Amino acid sequence: MPTITDWLMVVITFIYVIATIFICWANIKSARASKEELAEMKKQYSEENRPRIETEFCYEHRTWYIVRFVNHGKLTAQHVKIELDADFIDSIPENGFKSILRNQGNKECIIGVGQHYDLYIASNELRGNSNMRPVTGKLIYQDEVRSYESDIYIDLENYATFFSSTSDEPVVKELKNVKKEIEGVKRAILDIGVRMDEDKESVER
Repeated sequence: MPTITDWLMVVITFIYVIATIFICWANIKSARASKEELAEMKKQYSEENRPRIETEFCYEHRTWYIVRFVNHGKLTAQHVKIELDADFIDSIPENGFKSILRNQGNKECIIGVGQHYDLYIASNELRGNSNMRPVTGKLIYQDEVRSYESDIYIDLENYATFFSSTSDEPVVKELKNVKKEIEGVKRAILDIGVRMDEDKESVER
């Protein structure tokens, strides 16, 4: 017949088995959580350390309308392709620009970090064009590992007002004003220093 010692050993063994199962389950759960956390960290790192091209619309020298592609990411954008929709290209009033824009889809370029690529789409004839369509298309680029694709959409009718200058005159004028203010502050500081010296001398007397 089993003795009390035998029964105790059975109970202890059973408890040990149950505890071992729980420990294994906890380890598996922890390992799974660590794996998911690592995958999320890799994904986040990948999203932060990649090329990221954003589209801007510019008006330069009161003459040229430009779609600017700026790389705000942390890696160089390689094999950049700009594929504009035919509806937009056909609405451009100047045939020379139409031809350039149609051929753009067959070209590739590289945009470094903080660099941009300008695509000239029209001159001043664009203004007031009732047939104008939004700038639409696809932007495709890649880094050494992944490829990226985003839509291009700029509604020209509702875009912000443009301000353009053909010379540096406004900037120079503003710099002169700043210089004048700095000189005024400098004179005021010198005057304060002179008065402090005079007060010090009168106290010593």
